[in-house]
Amino acid sequence: MYLNHALAEIRARREAEGRELTRHDLYAAIMVGAVERVRPKMMTVVAIMAGLLPIMWSTGTGSEIMQRIAVPMIGGMISSRC
Repeated sequence: MYLNHALAEIRARREAEGRELTRHDLYAAIMVGAVERVRPKMMTVVAIMAGLLPIMWSTGTGSEIMQRIAVPMIGGMISSRC
């Protein structure tokens, strides 16, 4: 979605100028689309991590079970960020 939006903007500019898309234009669209995707991705990861970290620090009844569930989820969030 982000790549298509960035490419459409660049394509509209090139058509207004009367030029065709180049490899550099495609590269620029990929960079713009990737930068636009970083913010929503980071917001999701931070929100999930903020909810899981208190589970990791808990010591009450059932905390051992919940920690076993939270550890792989935290690992998945850390690896999905990369």
